[in-house]
Amino acid sequence: MKPSASRFVVKNTVLMTVGLFAGRILAFLVFRRLTGAAGTAGTGVWGTAVDLTTIILTVSNFGLGALITREAVKRRDRTASLFWAALRIRGLLGLVTYGLLVVYVTLTGFDPPTRAAILVMALGVFLESSAMAADSILQAHEKVQFQTASQLVSAVVYFGLAWWWLDAGYGLMGVVWANVASRLARLLVIVPLMVRHCGPWRRVPGDGVSMWWLARLGLPVFASTTFGIVSYRVDTVMIMEMLGKVGAGIYTIGHRLLDLMLILPNIVGLAMFPSLQRYREHATQADVERMGERALRYLHLTMFPLALASALAAAPLIHVIAESGHLGPSIRVFRIVVWGLPIQAASHVYNRLLIAVGRERSFVKISLAAMVTNVSLNLALIPRFRWYGAAAATICSLLLSQVLYRREVTRSGLRVPWRRAQVGGSAAALIAWLAAAGAVRLVLPGWGTGWGHWPDANWWIIIAMGLVYLPFYAAALRLLGVVDAEDLRVLRETFRR
Repeated sequence: MKPSASRFVVKNTVLMTVGLFAGRILAFLVFRRLTGAAGTAGTGVWGTAVDLTTIILTVSNFGLGALITREAVKRRDRTASLFWAALRIRGLLGLVTYGLLVVYVTLTGFDPPTRAAILVMALGVFLESSAMAADSILQAHEKVQFQTASQLVSAVVYFGLAWWWLDAGYGLMGVVWANVASRLARLLVIVPLMVRHCGPWRRVPGDGVSMWWLARLGLPVFASTTFGIVSYRVDTVMIMEMLGKVGAGIYTIGHRLLDLMLILPNIVGLAMFPSLQRYREHATQADVERMGERALRYLHLTMFPLALASALAAAPLIHVIAESGHLGPSIRVFRIVVWGLPIQAASHVYNRLLIAVGRERSFVKISLAAMVTNVSLNLALIPRFRWYGAAAATICSLLLSQVLYRREVTRSGLRVPWRRAQVGGSAAALIAWLAAAGAVRLVLPGWGTGWGHWPDANWWIIIAMGLVYLPFYAAALRLLGVVDAEDLRVLRETFRR
């Protein structure tokens, strides 16, 4: 990966991280307060509404995000045609999916407050799908900073209104309406910025772009993203149906942190894609393979230790985000689902590689297999193991997806080694933890550090444990050959400016 491409990926990653994480942090403050105000049952209603809305948002997006970026990178004179075709597709699908949602919540027998929460939150689908079309255009034109600006505005509006309406006693519905208002605010910010800084906005006759052309192009990704989001988000809905609001609330609290953490690999995938597409168009296959291998390795070397640290510190982390009473079941759910972070990180890299080489049709069978696996395991495990069974089903389906993605990358002709990253990186992280925990238990036994957990309440000790861990981890990476001198040179050049 050339230094200029590396810096571009890092710049986009940083900008997207600022926007999304600022929003998620403010949203977590609202979530914490909501868990105290609405209780575990109310949190279950909120989680079900969020997951159902996410499913229909994914359907209405039609899998066009990366495809719009790819086509606009190839020919910027198609910008206007691509944007308007995407809006028409997403608007039509938004109406259809909203109608189906009305039928679903009516026939399933949800009580009126639950139906109202779901249907009001789903109104934001029309707004967010339009804003996400603008996101794709901005990414193609390397104007990610304006996407970040819209996300920051949305975050502030959501936090301010949700906090105000919770204070006013509107409870769950106040937070739901604040969610819709924040999506409207984001749309009102991002569209003028996109129009001003991107383009051209005059359609070129005969450019070949139409709603039906874009729909045919996006159909494989649409099918795969729909199957994928159903696989990932259906757990809460199934728990709501089988175990009720409290069960859904326990699972939502335990799963919520993973949703935040998965932003990181998703951002890296989005940030690297424009550079990856340019490499595909103008460089050699070896360049694409090198970029993919480094992305896979660097992501795993950050995501696996983060998952390990989160599992060890699960109790204090869950107590930070929730004010509900007994959080023990949610803590154990989180200790299971957090291992989806490094698994999904690798899948994001494989996904972008396959899109770059035009193999997105393979996504359909991958996502379908994951969805069937997850739903089947949920049906088998939830009645017996409750929310823990749903957590295990999630990990199994994510792992299956990664294996199938890797196989498709190999079939595409790309050679992206994975053992150095995933086997070597995981071994280095675990060896470093055993060394750090052993040293602390020997020298400072009063810290209360166990082999399988960090102290439950003392954040200073948790931070100190992280600082103790890092040098052991760096040494293990070098000793096992997971990181070499070339990697250090690339990192120095990347951050030189």
